[in-house]
Amino acid sequence: MKKIFLVVLSIIMCAITLVSALAHNKTFAQESNMFDDFSSTSYILMDADSNLVLYGMNVNQKMQVASICKLMTTLITLENIDNGTLSLDDELVASEHACEVEGSQAFLDPGAKYKVSDLLKSVIIASANDSAIVLAESIGGSENNFARLMNKRAKELGMTSTVYANATGLNASNQYSTAYDTTTVLRAVEKFPLYHDYCKIWMDKLVHSTGRVTELVNTNRLIRYYDNCTGGKTGYTDEAGYCLSSTASKDDMNLVAVVLNCKDSASRFKESMQLYNYAFANYTKKQIVDSSKPLDVKIQVLGGKQKQVALYAEYDYSIVDKKYENGDITIAYDIQPNIKAPCADRTVVGKLIISKNGVAIGSVNIVLGQSVEKQTYFGVVKDVASRWPL
Repeated sequence: MKKIFLVVLSIIMCAITLVSALAHNKTFAQESNMFDDFSSTSYILMDADSNLVLYGMNVNQKMQVASICKLMTTLITLENIDNGTLSLDDELVASEHACEVEGSQAFLDPGAKYKVSDLLKSVIIASANDSAIVLAESIGGSENNFARLMNKRAKELGMTSTVYANATGLNASNQYSTAYDTTTVLRAVEKFPLYHDYCKIWMDKLVHSTGRVTELVNTNRLIRYYDNCTGGKTGYTDEAGYCLSSTASKDDMNLVAVVLNCKDSASRFKESMQLYNYAFANYTKKQIVDSSKPLDVKIQVLGGKQKQVALYAEYDYSIVDKKYENGDITIAYDIQPNIKAPCADRTVVGKLIISKNGVAIGSVNIVLGQSVEKQTYFGVVKDVASRWPL
């Protein structure tokens, strides 16, 4: 019974993702475009906490995204640091292949050693292609093998419309992503405090072993000129145009925006700020699920000292919604019919399915409000005896 329940639950969650994506596309197709002056071919504005798309155009269109690909390079590096495979103080040798790369660079010296901290910092701040390749070669053994790791991680994150061919985002015929998928990898990177330590630096220096210095200037101008910006990654090639993925926070709202294929560098920053300003002016955070309050349903416990147990949401759930509109928010329960004792407190027994205007937008696990011990033999006898009148 439990296996069947889990299978059904998985099918429901897949359906939520699919229906939500289709609903987003339908909404955008029917909605008049309030950003007619945008040069971006594809853009998206999303609530980073609930994954709810607030606005967008061509959000699933496959495109070259240039150095935005380095978000995945950064994510894999951060994960390797987090699990102890890499250390910030580890020194990596810059290969000839890395130092010969074109585009933005930290101008590494072939054969010289550089700390992981300096390499990662130069990738996050200055979008250094040579540093990205050195990290890729160290983690993957080669840049090509690292690209396979990137694609594997993308699939794990649910990025169904992304293929990586290299660690830098330099043009490749078999490399592409989407605005929607870009929000996924950026939100994954943003979970690491180390990323925030580096991404907010406006200017820094990389000192080479010879004493030569490379000035590192942040390619994301929003960090300096937009107070609400909390991170992001730029990208540019002739094929991709000017791109920007970024995050911003204000009034308890955490947003992510992606603009792809803008006409020039200034446009990608201007259009991103327009998206954020629109959201901060017209949207607010609304709590939908309160995990501190018991749900208005209980679950039957088989063979337990208690026959029923109160249920709770595993965590709070909020969405960003328009300030002056009350969308039709509904919550449905999908709970297994019963549970067998003994069972631990906080055991997952189902999900709350949250829908807006009839479209599923998210879910929260339903958990037991207490543990339940198995009923003893004497407890059963006592329970039976209590039912007989004296």
